[in-house]
Amino acid sequence: MKKLEIGPSQDVHTPDGEPAETWDTADVTYNATYKVKWGYEPLPIETGTYDWIHISHVLEHVPWWNTLDALMDAYLALKFGGRITVWVPDAIKIINLAEADPEKFCEVESFWSCGGLNPERDPWVYMNARVFWGARPGERGQEQHFHRAMFGEASLKRLMTKAGFSNVGKIERDVSVDRGHGWMEVGMEGFR
Repeated sequence: MKKLEIGPSQDVHTPDGEPAETWDTADVTYNATYKVKWGYEPLPIETGTYDWIHISHVLEHVPWWNTLDALMDAYLALKFGGRITVWVPDAIKIINLAEADPEKFCEVESFWSCGGLNPERDPWVYMNARVFWGARPGERGQEQHFHRAMFGEASLKRLMTKAGFSNVGKIERDVSVDRGHGWMEVGMEGFR
């Protein structure tokens, strides 16, 4: 099975728990198989190359006006019958909890230092950090990490369907392999 991870983690873990050598990677910051800024430039990959493409907490870093093209690019890199898995922060879940129950929101976020920017544990600061996070204000050279798109479960499903994927549906993360980003994320899979 040929597998591609777009925007791989610096960690040693892989999406399926297999050795890193079993995955090709596409990124600009690490020792990637393909050096590419996905969402800004096309993947340098032949059509129909991969059985599985995994994208975890990368799509939100692509400008919202480029997200459909980026997903269509990933669609083309998949073999017919190939699978894509996409994980993003669920902005709807984040905002709804912060607005409906600020105390509970602060409780679920209490483990996160928020880059040292929230010593008062203000729910508004946590909410904005989750939606727009990526680097601390003023961190030069880190601007590529800022979030540039927001998604909820329904909008991610619509976007993936519009990109051509079929049987798009919500998935649950196997936390024994990859703990992900916890309560505030949503995952979808689709097929070419």
